[in-house]
Amino acid sequence: MNRLGTALHLVQKRLIVRGEPVDGSDMKIPRVNSAVIDGKGTKIGRVLDVFGPVKQPYLVVRLNKGIDASVHIGKKLYVGETSGRDGKWKR
Repeated sequence: MNRLGTALHLVQKRLIVRGEPVDGSDMKIPRVNSAVIDGKGTKIGRVLDVFGPVKQPYLVVRLNKGIDASVHIGKKLYVGETSGRDGKWKR
């Protein structure tokens, strides 16, 4: 479980997250469709888009049904494992 960033605000039922700084060591920009979880380990949604500067990107998170986004604003979010479909793709 890696830290994704801090939830900033809600736009059209999507959560905007300011990502953690990517310093070139072990921090990686999360893939689209990666699971997003809160501090308690509950899956709250998936990464829909990544935009902004490469060193500290912003992410758009599509929330799961029944998740109250206002509870997560200002809190740290984490990224879980990437979707299982990645391993099935031919390389």
